[in-house]
Amino acid sequence: MKPTRNRRVSKQRTLEERLAAAKRSRAVLDAKFRARQVHGKLRRFVSANFRKEDVIASLSLRRGECNRCGACCEILFKCPFLRKHEDGTTTCGIYEDRPNQCRLFPIERRDLEEVRGTCSFYFIEKPVKLEKAS
Repeated sequence: MKPTRNRRVSKQRTLEERLAAAKRSRAVLDAKFRARQVHGKLRRFVSANFRKEDVIASLSLRRGECNRCGACCEILFKCPFLRKHEDGTTTCGIYEDRPNQCRLFPIERRDLEEVRGTCSFYFIEKPVKLEKAS
């Protein structure tokens, strides 16, 4: 039995509807990701400038070195001072004068989620202090 024209049209509609739903879902996920980035930028600004003791404690758990990927300089928008090189690395045009939140990135483990895994820094668990045995 041949599929009728109405059946083919209804299958196309459902495919188009599914594609539209997937596009809306991606848009919602992207909006949530951007909102998390906005929150992170604000949190890092406040932490770096007003909660220095907490920042020192967090940075004591940070390990690794900067791989100069520039992902932290492109959170929400590309920093106007970011310079990209032909070899894929980046540098800061105001390196000596950059703001604290840039200088200290990433401050916490959750900051790494905002760059989608391109940063080479990582965080260790907080060490446990052992008591003396009696």
